[in-house]
Amino acid sequence: MRAEATWRHGAGNDVARPVSRRSAVAVGGRAPARAGPGPVAQMAGCAVTGAGQPLAVALALAASICFAVAAVTQQRAAARLPSQRAFDPAVLLRLIRRPAWLAGLAAVIAGFVLQAGALGLGRLVVIEPVLATSLLFALALAARRDRRRLCRAEWAAAVAVIAGLAVFLAAGQPTGGQRTAGAGALGLAVAAAAVLVGACTALAGRVPDRRRALLFGIGAGVAAGVTDSLVKSVAVVAAGHVLSLAADVRPYLLIAVGLLTFTIQQNGYRAAGLAAFLPAFAVMEPVCGALLGLIIYHERLSGRPGQIAVELVACAAAAWGIARLAGSAWPAAPGRPGPSRPAGQTEPAVAAAREDLG
Repeated sequence: MRAEATWRHGAGNDVARPVSRRSAVAVGGRAPARAGPGPVAQMAGCAVTGAGQPLAVALALAASICFAVAAVTQQRAAARLPSQRAFDPAVLLRLIRRPAWLAGLAAVIAGFVLQAGALGLGRLVVIEPVLATSLLFALALAARRDRRRLCRAEWAAAVAVIAGLAVFLAAGQPTGGQRTAGAGALGLAVAAAAVLVGACTALAGRVPDRRRALLFGIGAGVAAGVTDSLVKSVAVVAAGHVLSLAADVRPYLLIAVGLLTFTIQQNGYRAAGLAAFLPAFAVMEPVCGALLGLIIYHERLSGRPGQIAVELVACAAAAWGIARLAGSAWPAAPGRPGPSRPAGQTEPAVAAAREDLG
């Protein structure tokens, strides 16, 4: 039986192209009920168009603010959590008893809802760089919390990040892409993230606190990028048929990798100050998420040499800004039990080492 063909306008393209109803259902979306001109405005479907991109960016920006509030609040609560282990798998059970951490959790939930809306409407290569601005908001909130002013170099770095991201989005002109991805490809991404997180956890007990937070930031950032790729598909499927989620493996993959991300994130907050963990996390999440958008969701960036050069310069400026912010003198959250020391080193050993140096 011949598949019924429908017509859609391609993203960033004025030429209509036929899309098979059978192929649209195969990638997890819903075939449209009827043909029609103009961009596709449905949440559930195969193609991604430019119609909802401005709203998606606005939702992502609001989500990044929520995540920044959560990071500053939860890092302070986690830093006060006493523990002799480099990685505590039950850290969430211990933190859930703290009201301040629960307030941060409310901000996480709000940010997650906004992020899901942004990913359901927009492309990963667009949304992921916007989510990275949470680092800037967290820097400003942390400085206000600690009653200190940002220096000119920090403001310059912040401007470089924002300008770099803005130029990248303008020059890259992302097009194409699918709204959903298959469970097999997403499952492979989850497995790869789990292996990397396991490696970071294994190394965490052998390095000092600050490097441990860096390792956790890398692992959590990759896992968060995979989480974002899953949120995109699950949000689209839920918008079409909520009850169909029960028979879909992707929501369960999302729950698993989401808990993994959140656990290693809180261990990173516990290991050292916010500046030791958050920059690596803020870099790895958009990098991983954007790569998955290009590979799994078949999103595309402009391939013109001039635009590629501008994109590379914009990425370099944003990377410099994030690296400069990572090296800024953010004070650690007060109330941390005991001085920072490598895992397994006792308090008397630290005191003896100081006496030898003094």
